[in-house]
Amino acid sequence: MKKYIITLLTWIPLFINPQVSVGVEKTLQAVRTETAPKIDGYIEEVWTQADSATGFIQQAPNEGEPATEKTVAYLLYDDQNIYVAFKCYDSRPEKLDLRAGRRDGQEGDAVVLFLDTFNDNITGYFFEVNACNVQSDAFLTADRTFNASWDGVWFSAVTLTDFGYVVEMKIPFTSMRWKEDLSEWGIDFSRYVTRKQERDWWGFQRQEGFRVSRAGRLVGIHPPKAEVSHLEAYPVGLVRYEKPSSSPEVGFDLAWYPTSSTNLMLTVKPDFAQVEADPYRVNLTKYPTYLSERRPFFIEGAEVFQTRMRLFYSRRVGKGGLPGGRKVPIITALKLTGRSGRFTFGAIGAMTRRTEYTGGVEPQSYYSVLRLKRQVFHNSELGLLYAGKNWEGGFNGTVGLDGWLRKGDFVLALQLARSRQEDTEDDYAGDLALGWRIGDFIIDGNYKNVGRDFDISGVGFEPQRGTERFSFYYTYFPSREKRPFKWFYLSFGMMGHREYVDPGPGIGVGPKFEAMLANNWEISVNLLYKRWYEADQWYNDIFTENKISTDPSKPLGGNLGFWYHSKRYNWRRRYLASMGC
Repeated sequence: MKKYIITLLTWIPLFINPQVSVGVEKTLQAVRTETAPKIDGYIEEVWTQADSATGFIQQAPNEGEPATEKTVAYLLYDDQNIYVAFKCYDSRPEKLDLRAGRRDGQEGDAVVLFLDTFNDNITGYFFEVNACNVQSDAFLTADRTFNASWDGVWFSAVTLTDFGYVVEMKIPFTSMRWKEDLSEWGIDFSRYVTRKQERDWWGFQRQEGFRVSRAGRLVGIHPPKAEVSHLEAYPVGLVRYEKPSSSPEVGFDLAWYPTSSTNLMLTVKPDFAQVEADPYRVNLTKYPTYLSERRPFFIEGAEVFQTRMRLFYSRRVGKGGLPGGRKVPIITALKLTGRSGRFTFGAIGAMTRRTEYTGGVEPQSYYSVLRLKRQVFHNSELGLLYAGKNWEGGFNGTVGLDGWLRKGDFVLALQLARSRQEDTEDDYAGDLALGWRIGDFIIDGNYKNVGRDFDISGVGFEPQRGTERFSFYYTYFPSREKRPFKWFYLSFGMMGHREYVDPGPGIGVGPKFEAMLANNWEISVNLLYKRWYEADQWYNDIFTENKISTDPSKPLGGNLGFWYHSKRYNWRRRYLASMGC
């Protein structure tokens, strides 16, 4: 559970500036090689010319202490690839947690490579390989936000040894974007030892998840210049059968990389038949389920268009889920994303086909999205976004301003947006979040207000119109192991929610406790008292959720838990009742 702890907290009123020791920034020399290492999990002689990263430091369970197991990382590069090797020593190699599974599973003993290819302290590429050679990757934005939908093309190999295990990686430059004429990148290496629940980093990282701005430095790297633009083409053949006739169609995908930091993509009559289906979910609320993007055209560069409020929801373009299982076909779509200096930019244009379905018609529509962000100060950002959908006789769209400002262990995030819908008054929405970590204590809060006429249903995802909500949490999260726990946190919070038609806000208060015992068992206790308003009536609800889980590194394990609502409104059956499991 604590393998990745990604919290909201880190924001700071600019007039407060506590001194936090973050250690000495580490530096690794990039070495160009004329002989590419063979990626087979064995350390060859070519690796002896590489600089090495040693002296890993614990992030958890004992923040700032030396790693209990030795790890050495090496890096080489040539005009095509970056090569990385890890030698992971283990005092009990027979106790390695070896887990085979699906890509992006993030389970078992593993190592991580992180690269900040723009050296902006905000974004970067995250590559993980576990001891069974299962790969995971992600793209990071906003200093710490993981976009796990990003899937790069890269290679790895693992060999188990008598001293532990060896990992080799090959990362093609064509799988990444980078700033030209830049010889210094951000870099970090990590190792996870499952049986000890220990996360070690080469660069110092506090127990608040990974932060790009705390990575080390990779110096002396000179990636290939984009003298010849990179072009990729993917033809697609389709045969469509619709009674009473069938018609073959031809489409294609085209990707052009005019520079190392710019990407232009074109798709014509795309075929997404091979895209993984959405997981089945049971939704007992009155709000629709958010579905993550899985189509490659929209995944590439998706981080450029992300905002706290989902003003642009790419699943609206070529949407599915219509009655009769119908989907709206995309006729063509064009996307541009890139970086220039401190600016990040993006644009999307798409056209979808008129589609008839049981009970209605989806008209032919035109989508347009524009995005511009600028880095400010050391590792903060401000941005603008416009998204619109046009069809014959109608329009739906939004424009928004967003940003986040960070100073030390304080962070402030803000977003304001305005919507426009044909035959409806314009309306507004706003979201404010802040957090502050002081030693072992964390304070964070959030306030969000969405106008009742704030309608972005054509281009975005904001189902809770006409609502306001707030939350405040105070958490004790010790950075060092405290017996009998390897780690634990105790939080007390308050939350509130109100729909504009309600006579007042519903309020909830309560504590939450989570911990890992010395034997790697996890326990969780959550208690919440709520006075809530639903379906024209007030009611009191006592909610509890409790769970205990066995050691995840053992071949046989399990968990036991239960949850209970003394009273909750069931929006499927429309009545109040006790619920539990």
